Amino acid sequence: MAKVEEFAPQKLSDTDLKPRGRVQLSPVSWRDQFLYHLLPDRFSDDNESHRELFDHTNPLRFQVKNKADWIAANTKFLGGTFRGVKSKLDYLQRLGVTTLWINSPWRQLNLETDASDSIQNFLDIDPHLGTCQDLRDLIDAAHDRRMYVILDIISNHSDHDWFYRDEMIANLARVYQYWIALVDCDGFCIKTTQNIPPQNARKFCIAIREYAQSIGKDNFLLTGKINSDNMADAYLDILGCNLSAVLDIAQAADALTTMAKGLANPCVFFDLYSENHFAGQCRQDGLYHVSILDDDISSPDCKQRFAVHSDVPNLYEQVANAVGVQLTMPGIPAIYYGTEQAFTGNTGNIEDGQFVDRYVCEAMFGGAFGAFQTADCHFFNLDHPTYLRIAAIARLRNQHDKIGKALRRGHHILRETSFCNYPFSIPQQGELVAWSQILFDTEVLMVLNTHALENRGAEVTVDAAMHSADSTMTYLYKSDWNDKQLRYPPERQTVTVQHYHDDHRAAVRIDLPPSGMAILV
Repeated sequence: MAKVEEFAPQKLSDTDLKPRGRVQLSPVSWRDQFLYHLLPDRFSDDNESHRELFDHTNPLRFQVKNKADWIAANTKFLGGTFRGVKSKLDYLQRLGVTTLWINSPWRQLNLETDASDSIQNFLDIDPHLGTCQDLRDLIDAAHDRRMYVILDIISNHSDHDWFYRDEMIANLARVYQYWIALVDCDGFCIKTTQNIPPQNARKFCIAIREYAQSIGKDNFLLTGKINSDNMADAYLDILGCNLSAVLDIAQAADALTTMAKGLANPCVFFDLYSENHFAGQCRQDGLYHVSILDDDISSPDCKQRFAVHSDVPNLYEQVANAVGVQLTMPGIPAIYYGTEQAFTGNTGNIEDGQFVDRYVCEAMFGGAFGAFQTADCHFFNLDHPTYLRIAAIARLRNQHDKIGKALRRGHHILRETSFCNYPFSIPQQGELVAWSQILFDTEVLMVLNTHALENRGAEVTVDAAMHSADSTMTYLYKSDWNDKQLRYPPERQTVTVQHYHDDHRAAVRIDLPPSGMAILV
């Protein structure tokens, strides 16, 4: 582990841009990564061994008796730390996470008003979370596991004022160049990009990227929050002079949620990947957008997690399905901490007539503001039904073989289906929907039953040139497998490819239970 200085510089001119210790090289492509966004204060305090594990089969066991106390606890720092995050790297890696996305370590919150104060010191760590050495140790430990770490920067909405004068842009760039040198992070997420003129954002990004490249980080990730696809055109620069990728929060998160729940026509979501428009071309390429689910930065009018207010019988599978879509479509998938445990936080709790973001910031580790209105229990359950299914799908995506590469880098095709002898067509709301990821001679087929209450079955189109008549496709994943099968997939579950001579089509018959998902190759 690299040692960093104990005391922060007192002024910008004192910052040393020489890297401390080793420098982790960048990933070849960020679309190979699976991001996990966490808030250090709400994630882990490394004391979970002193608390009981939440029992999702008996959710009332740890529920607080006084909701007012639970709400009041959410206005304070809860005690999570960088050391706590470090202690949970095994939990994250077994989930399939390859990159930690850590909320701003410099941010100072006025939790009682749910607003951001000015950053107290650009050059030092929030002491509630630990020390600079703690952050560096966390990042070194992640790198030892071949995981990457990106940090939120410029989190509060006053900081965009820095971007209106060249000297201040240069100074701010040096601040974050210093943090790259100090803690060896692998990327930044600029939360307030939409408040910064594109030309000024470009100056900042060039300064950061050039420094990163000078020390060997040739693919340093720079992503940011953009509120519309039209704005993304201005900030997303495929020539490498502005953002590497944008956080896809304008439409995609809500469209994914309604599609996976069977509440909207699937085309509303899949048309976002149409190559008939620039944003769709960028999504189809997979390099330039970060797919978001459950995050506190999405759905600006009313933030809520996917699982909120749902009583469908297979909710845990349904949550995993939504993440499964992210993991099997082009792009850089990112989930918010607690999604793998089916957290239900939402801003339906309204204070003074306004939605309050902090209700989607539940404590994972057992603090006084635990998920599901609980306290003093933790949620790091390796056997949770949602966790197991996400891990099984991520395992396929992370493979270094043709299957993994097709899932990460293949070309996306929405598939036509036929049920009850109707003509093949793109399915409607609540039906079985299918899509393929194709890379050269490998097709991976995903099939999802968007109906939460009824079985669905259909003939699903596959590539006729790749699959001869009477050949077979093998199940790599089925959401209704038992826990052992999810961890160790059976090898000989197959379906037969049928050819239709009248329209030169090939198809396989797939039947799925409510909220069922399958992956075949």
